[in-house]
Amino acid sequence: MGNAIPSDKRPLSPVEALAREHPTQLMAQLRAFWPQVQEALKAGHTLRLIHKRLNMAGVPISYKLLSLYRGRIERRKRETAQPVSQNAAEPVKRSDDRTTPAFDPLANFHAHEQKRVVWQYPSGPLDESKLF
Repeated sequence: MGNAIPSDKRPLSPVEALAREHPTQLMAQLRAFWPQVQEALKAGHTLRLIHKRLNMAGVPISYKLLSLYRGRIERRKRETAQPVSQNAAEPVKRSDDRTTPAFDPLANFHAHEQKRVVWQYPSGPLDESKLF
């Protein structure tokens, strides 16, 4: 019995030791702090101040990279929140009726095309008196 190592003094396995270490990737470090970052943003703190506090906490990230990673995390969160349509691979069918949709990005183009005057060459020989 005297040779047994107490459970709190036993050596950690490499995987257990890895779980207690800080991640080496900057994005993983930021994800670890992300819930606190979101709370600070909701409380009204600026990203600049959060950047300074992250640096003080030992996350060596530049402000530009923090801003970039914030966008990535927020986009990924929005993409996972939106339900994925199963019909997304199918092309959109166009109807043959000419009803105008609520938003038509080519509406201005189509309006100008209808008003366009096409220049046509005069038939017959040129009248030299009308030239300059």
